[in-house]
Amino acid sequence: MGWTPPTQHLRQDKKLLSDKAFYRKLSKEWNYLDEDATMLFYIGLVKLIGEELKDNKFVRLPHLGDMAMITQKRRPAWVGRAHIMLEPTEILKFYPKQRLRRYMRKVLNGN
Repeated sequence: MGWTPPTQHLRQDKKLLSDKAFYRKLSKEWNYLDEDATMLFYIGLVKLIGEELKDNKFVRLPHLGDMAMITQKRRPAWVGRAHIMLEPTEILKFYPKQRLRRYMRKVLNGN
């Protein structure tokens, strides 16, 4: 069974952005560019990141940080009652720039 993010409690209160609301807000940031064009820019960015990660296992996003495919070490796990060793696997890591971290801390703390 795969890992699921702990966002189930947010869906009940409808605090999560829907796709349409996300593209509308992003469109607003780009001076009300058409929502379809906004979606195409966003999907293009995601595809570019995916291709770079596939080719180089590393991508640097200006002003945001770095994304890298890292090999996770072999580790123990429980499968039912059996104790097994999981083989090394590739995972995606994001390393935000210090400036982004400071900005987000300031925004989230309301300063």
